[in-house]
Amino acid sequence: MYIVYSLMCLIFGTTFLAIKIGIDAGAPPFLFAGTRFLLAGIIVLTSVKLMQGRIGLEPGMRKDVVLVGTFMTAVMFGCLYLGEKYISSSVAALLAATTPIMISIVEWFQGIRDHFRIKGAGLLLSFIGVGVAVLPALGIDVGTEAILAVVVILAAEAGCVFGTMTSKRVLAAGLDPFVLNGWQMVVGGSMLVLLSLVTEPWAGVVNNRIFVSWAYLIVFGSLAGHGSYYWLVRRAGPLLPSTWTYISPVIAQFVGYCVLGEYLSGYSFAGLALVLGGVYLVSRAAMLEQWLKNNGKAFGLFKKESSPELRQ
Repeated sequence: MYIVYSLMCLIFGTTFLAIKIGIDAGAPPFLFAGTRFLLAGIIVLTSVKLMQGRIGLEPGMRKDVVLVGTFMTAVMFGCLYLGEKYISSSVAALLAATTPIMISIVEWFQGIRDHFRIKGAGLLLSFIGVGVAVLPALGIDVGTEAILAVVVILAAEAGCVFGTMTSKRVLAAGLDPFVLNGWQMVVGGSMLVLLSLVTEPWAGVVNNRIFVSWAYLIVFGSLAGHGSYYWLVRRAGPLLPSTWTYISPVIAQFVGYCVLGEYLSGYSFAGLALVLGGVYLVSRAAMLEQWLKNNGKAFGLFKKESSPELRQ
């Protein structure tokens, strides 16, 4: 499971750079994103059809799948691609790090509070780490358009939380994660292409840089990355897979520096240590809580229960 998680983080960390390269090369954001997801979704559904023979959706699932495609593909990535016209790839990745905190808050209100203190500590530690690693770069991007891009991406991340929780419900009902992944991308990609038709010019939008980044995003970002994400959501719940948004900003910063000369400093290394520590707390919360209970009693950190005689 952790091998899949590591590969997913690496893939998603590099997709921010690929998006930035394509956008800077002149790709219309909605068309760039829409065609990526539409084609990837068709590939996924065709592959599942050939291997398993069934890609249809139960009537009760169709509305939820449309909601997942709308919020987790059309809204989230439409805003992300548009935002990367005005901010660096590493700052865009930082904004994505708000999703796990939003998910944990929603789960808390839903009554899902298992090991919440340790998970909360891990989420906070990771978010601080992302801030330490990336926030110094925000000074480079200050401007009206950059501020608007930040607001738009944060709003999209809030919608992504709703989509993530909906996807968990659909997967718990028995829908194959690759079928959900395929339909999500087809729905969201179609919406983005239609939006591009009425808002963006299509003339002269293809060059080598756009094509290479577009192909990378389809093969690795959509097919490998999102497939791994849904497999992890089904296996471990939505919180752990969503912590890719903590690892990926640091990865995005390193690759952004190497390829595009984006901001990088010693803060990046300190932030990475905090990020990894926080993710460890989230992923091993149950084990750590049990260890604290066992050892806390020995060191007097937890009060021992009084005997029946004393309670009387």
